[in-house]
Amino acid sequence: MPSANLIIEKIIEIGPIFILPSILFLASLITIKSLKDILLNFLNCLYIFLGTIGLSIAITLYINFFNPIIESIKNTSTKQFTVIDGGWIISEKIIFNTDITLCLIIAFFALNILMLLTHLTRTINIDLWNWWILIVIGSLIYYITAMKWLGIFLAVLISGITLVFSDIYGPNLEKYFKINAVTNTQPQLVVWSPITQFVNFIINQILSIFKKIYILIKILFTKFFPLYIFKKSKKSIQKNNFKGACFKLFIYNSFFTEPLIAGFLLGFIIGIILKFKTINFETKNNILFAIGYGVYLSVIFFILPKMNLLIIKGLKPILNNIVEFINKKITKRKIHIGVDALIFVGNPAVIYTSLILIPFTAYIATLLPGNKILPSADLVLIPLLAVWVISQSKGNIIRAFLSCVLIIPLTLWISTDMSKIFVSFFNKNNLEFLQNASQDVKNFSSYNAGSNWLFWIILQIIKPVLEIFK
Repeated sequence: MPSANLIIEKIIEIGPIFILPSILFLASLITIKSLKDILLNFLNCLYIFLGTIGLSIAITLYINFFNPIIESIKNTSTKQFTVIDGGWIISEKIIFNTDITLCLIIAFFALNILMLLTHLTRTINIDLWNWWILIVIGSLIYYITAMKWLGIFLAVLISGITLVFSDIYGPNLEKYFKINAVTNTQPQLVVWSPITQFVNFIINQILSIFKKIYILIKILFTKFFPLYIFKKSKKSIQKNNFKGACFKLFIYNSFFTEPLIAGFLLGFIIGIILKFKTINFETKNNILFAIGYGVYLSVIFFILPKMNLLIIKGLKPILNNIVEFINKKITKRKIHIGVDALIFVGNPAVIYTSLILIPFTAYIATLLPGNKILPSADLVLIPLLAVWVISQSKGNIIRAFLSCVLIIPLTLWISTDMSKIFVSFFNKNNLEFLQNASQDVKNFSSYNAGSNWLFWIILQIIKPVLEIFK
């Protein structure tokens, strides 16, 4: 077991940047025979590898862009945040300090195969690196209950539910991002899909009611007022069509919709807002700061979509080959391939949505009763979550934002409550949150690993049951 844990530790240290292209290349060796196609797939894997590296660097810069904004929001609030967002450090230490990691990995693999054979899922989960979240879930349940089998069983249960959700909502990703047979299997993201579906359903019902009211008003007007009010001459229609065409041309193809320009303008405006209080005293320095902030965001806006296109360029043909092989040799059922949501973060709608959501999350954190955490180390969860809400909202940023108005407060409450379990695990295993950490660091949580509502509900069921048996 120690040697197995050492191998697992090395794989986790490699990270998703290397793991996903490697798995896809190994899959290509099975699915294709000719040397030419194998070399072509190797090139496609290089595209994915380089695109993922560029995307990871860009998303890190993107998250860092919000640090002054979040700090400004925090400073204007009187709220005291007593729970620190520890991020990946917490999950890593839990994974490396439990003795059921290998059992969990074998169980997840076996479950996926079993569900495929029994037609309970269509998803093949090749996103092995992101099994870490399920390992954390199983390890914490084992710690709470002191029962290995229960930790493994409940983690496998959540994994199975995640695969079913990936089947149900995966076609939204496939359709919106225009990649055949793709889905995402990260539990902390997929579980929020029903809320987005519910919000879109309510919005559609409201719009349907307004449409009926509009039609009714139009019928009443045409009945009680002269018809010539609604008639237009051919000349006026041509004139209006020309104006409409010019307006659309300006909106969709203008100078201001270029990523570099849009990023610069948004960054400049945000920079001015950040320095608004001192703009009159240090005008020159503050203007330079805003210009620098604009350049910073414009570079990110330029790089992210380019890296996204590079990944998709390599990913599409590989997935097509895998699905074609499966349909010919194994089954004709429609298959979904589970990949990391990170590869979709460079989509422009996702970028703009997360640009709104990250400051919104920080602001809500200062107002929300019962919340004690300010997301920082795990802020990357927001762009990843935006991938799902945008795909389900068909690229509509307003709908995506309205979904997150419900989702974000829940993630904050749950991750705040989960801090008790994280701290207890660390104390029992004599682990330090950080080396040489301040004595003030007593409560910590993980906004990413600790915000899964399905895991949280299972814990609420377990706790009273354990109290009864005690």
